[in-house]
Amino acid sequence: MSGSSPPPLPDDPGVPASRRLFDARHVGELIGPATGHRRVDRLRWRYLAGVPGESYTIRYEVTTELGVSDLAIEARGANTEVFVHPDDPRLPALGDIAGLATFAGQGGVEPHHLAWVPGERATLRFGSAVVKVYAASSDAVIAHDRMHRVRGAVATSEPIALDEERAATLQAALVGRTLERRDAAPWASTAIGILEQLQDAQFDGLALLGPREVLQLASAPVGLVSFCRPELGDRLQELADHLRINAPTPATPVVAHGDFNVGQLIVTGATSLAVVDVDTLCLASPSLDIAGYATNLVSGRPDDLTDALLLLEQISHHTDTTDDLDWYVAAAVLRRVDRAIRRVKRDWPERTQRLVEAAEAAVARV
Repeated sequence: MSGSSPPPLPDDPGVPASRRLFDARHVGELIGPATGHRRVDRLRWRYLAGVPGESYTIRYEVTTELGVSDLAIEARGANTEVFVHPDDPRLPALGDIAGLATFAGQGGVEPHHLAWVPGERATLRFGSAVVKVYAASSDAVIAHDRMHRVRGAVATSEPIALDEERAATLQAALVGRTLERRDAAPWASTAIGILEQLQDAQFDGLALLGPREVLQLASAPVGLVSFCRPELGDRLQELADHLRINAPTPATPVVAHGDFNVGQLIVTGATSLAVVDVDTLCLASPSLDIAGYATNLVSGRPDDLTDALLLLEQISHHTDTTDDLDWYVAAAVLRRVDRAIRRVKRDWPERTQRLVEAAEAAVARV
């Protein structure tokens, strides 16, 4: 493949050896027993996630003489496990497409595969219905319950059924299009309106996502970048230390989406939006979701942070902001420093450099 060399993988300090998992011949040998084909004609990296020194998962799009497959390799130390979509051993229901189609009331319908996080969850659309499969039935129960409770507060998918045995939920598919990066500013006031509706809602049993928990979420991205770009490690640790020392006094928590960005918003009418993936609901400062929405623009392009700050200024005209907003913005950018590595962008070293610089500029505002 062309472009920059792929990032080294976290379990192996010997970079040349670790890069074997970006080599088509070696990957072909690893996946051979699972797929029956050792020759890989084309290998496309989809994403890399991992914790240095512990484990990682790398997802591929693999082309063989029989066509294209979506698969992942998980490595823990010297042990590797191959997941070939839809035969994911931790999502056994995903391997029973006919059963999921029946659950959706769409027997015989072939699904459109919307998303797959190996070993964690998958989303499939069967006609007018969407099925989500989870690794644990408890996750499916939580997701189904939150869809039910959120519908009284904001526009979202209509929950239809829960199958605890399959660890699957069924919901009506929303008709519309997902917002994109270019939509963030034009739709900002409507998006903030959704947040205000959530904040006015009453829920029990939600976990608190305060400053300490937010910083914990940043530790994995910081660790991955520090491994792949060691010269950036000290700079990132200084940013994390600064945010920890200057963490705000926890604000009165409100109901928050927890992962609020354009990818979670569906245009359902000329001026209306619906929100999805409400299983991430939590209690947090009002700044958490505002910061998440704006900093979703930061992914390693030049001037990304400038665009995000301009969007925040626009948002401030539509809603009251709290004193901790700059802190949450900085923490949100720090959580994104590994985006280019996770997505295995061809220019990941340059993008990662810019992401770290954006994090430094954001932290300087705190």
